[in-house]
Amino acid sequence: MSERQFIGVINQGTTGTQFVVFDRVEPVAEAFSAVDRMVDGYDRVEYDPEDLWTSTLDSIQRGLRRADIGPEELAGIGFATQRQTTVVWDRKTGQPVGNAIGWQDRHTAGGIATLDRGEIELIRNRTGLIPDPYFAGPKLKGLLDTDDALRARAHAGGLLFGTVDSWLVYNLTGRHVTDVTNAAQTMLFDIREQKWDDDLLALFDVPRAMLPEVRPSSDPVGFGRTDPDGVLATEIPVTGVLGDQQASLVGQAGFDPGDAKVTYGSGNFFLQNTGDEPVQAGDDLLTTIWFQEAGEDPLYGLEGPVFTTGSILERLGDVGFLDEPERITRLSRSVDSTDGVFVVPEFDGFGSQRWGPGSRISLVGLARHTRREHVARAAVESIAFGTRAAVEAAETATGVEHDRLRVDGGAIYDDEFARMQATLIGIPLVRSAVTQTAALGAAVAAGLALEVWESPTQVREQRTIEETFRPEGSETDAVDRRYRDWRDVVDTVRCL
Repeated sequence: MSERQFIGVINQGTTGTQFVVFDRVEPVAEAFSAVDRMVDGYDRVEYDPEDLWTSTLDSIQRGLRRADIGPEELAGIGFATQRQTTVVWDRKTGQPVGNAIGWQDRHTAGGIATLDRGEIELIRNRTGLIPDPYFAGPKLKGLLDTDDALRARAHAGGLLFGTVDSWLVYNLTGRHVTDVTNAAQTMLFDIREQKWDDDLLALFDVPRAMLPEVRPSSDPVGFGRTDPDGVLATEIPVTGVLGDQQASLVGQAGFDPGDAKVTYGSGNFFLQNTGDEPVQAGDDLLTTIWFQEAGEDPLYGLEGPVFTTGSILERLGDVGFLDEPERITRLSRSVDSTDGVFVVPEFDGFGSQRWGPGSRISLVGLARHTRREHVARAAVESIAFGTRAAVEAAETATGVEHDRLRVDGGAIYDDEFARMQATLIGIPLVRSAVTQTAALGAAVAAGLALEVWESPTQVREQRTIEETFRPEGSETDAVDRRYRDWRDVVDTVRCL
């Protein structure tokens, strides 16, 4: 093994594609290329699949230049990608068929509403998921339902389906493949048997011929190698592929059962490692697969997605409540309370705060004297309280009481915001020293397959912690009351 071991990671997310070059766990260069979301009305979010691919190429090329290395110096490539976004393409030509349906898209909510109790129980028992338009299965069904000829092509074997990881790996290596963490989020995959489920495929009328091969997240051979005649002009093995939220728990070295993290992004995503057995939670959390090494059993987790958190600030800015959303922390700390204002972040659905197909942000309690500072503080509270609800649900399901949470994501690197979140959640927050935590997780997955590390234990030993933020002040009872009131308001809005 050489002294330096470079791994390139494609981190494709909601707003763009990042390419990070790691020397083991140390990021040495990165580049970012934005992607445009196409939004049509309040429930449609789509992407141009070609834009996802060209942004990937652009970020790879610029990232390699910044690292001052050639592609042949990469030992391997890893992927951390947005998960439920759905792409369909032609088997022969490789050209996309229509737009990619984004994870935030809610237009298939009507189909979910028609499921009967038996179908809901089937989905819950096989997949660990709560039926919701968030997942890829309903999006794929909705896409095929739009055109009888399209469905006929799919049943004839002429079309391929994949989430973003599949689409990008296909373009790099020619392999039609995904990993268990992404497959587990489609609502078509049996997480205990680790295979596509025939009953679910029949329920959503999805032909098996469309589906990718499912591989472990860390796999030395399963994802193929880049084409030497392709864009990188050399053969590089793709050895790590994960959904972005699972990747961030790997990047946080959360390999012990009970380890948990929260990622602050467009949404907030709580994920807890529950070990080698799936834990069935109540109606708030998802049971899923969060990691698997080749030759090993999968590791399971409990996930609490809060769909609208960081994007709350964008939405409130759009309607004029916050003219500079980046000032949210300063605004919210300039007042002692929200003065009775509550924000219910349901724009992209409720997620683990009470699953449902909401499509708006609700402001409750506005008065004549309400100022934008009160709205800002209520928005910050809603971000924390959504996460707190997920943590409490996980503690109830597992009996594991969290004395700390690992955190990452853009907003949490604002120290004042981090302190407020710790106080409102009521748990110390341990922030990663590496800002690109999901990318680091993909690098770890790729590196384990390449034997850069012998085991996850070595990864944990190399992990560094930047800072711990602890709850401040003595107003615990007041925060608890505020949280309970917020839960009541969510329940009320949910019923409207």
